Amino acid sequence: MSKSPKNRKPKAQYSPLERQPFAKENPGSTDKETPAWQFHRCDKDHLLWGWNKMSPEKYLEVIKALHGFEQMTWANIKAQSGGKASGRGTNHHFVPVSNFVKEARQRLEELKLLDYEELFSLRLNSTLRLYAVKEGRILRFIWHDPYHGDDKGACPVAPK
Repeated sequence: MSKSPKNRKPKAQYSPLERQPFAKENPGSTDKETPAWQFHRCDKDHLLWGWNKMSPEKYLEVIKALHGFEQMTWANIKAQSGGKASGRGTNHHFVPVSNFVKEARQRLEELKLLDYEELFSLRLNSTLRLYAVKEGRILRFIWHDPYHGDDKGACPVAPK
């Protein structure tokens, strides 16, 4: 015996406010996106980390390295590990501004960038780091630091 429309009970009304969306990942995440670069915030004049202190050969090395990252997603970049620190973390990661040396923090203040709580560190080789502000998928470069692990570096290496 089939029910006639008169005998059916009305379905409960759906209210979108009662249901919480199920999200597998952070909706604001850029992990599945590829990176983009901007150089307008580069500190050109710092005596140690200024971009104008790089030789043409070093510029070419940096551009080639960045080109290699462009086919990767942010998730892939942040997951890379290797070198001596491979057991202690990843090659590319956020670093709290409080971890930088006093001179670097003062320079961020001069550049009016002290509002950021952390910078992104991109490891190009054992001693060269690029420090940047990450906004969405875009890395806005500030410094190139060829002194990682040295007392001239912008951010000291954590002790083992």
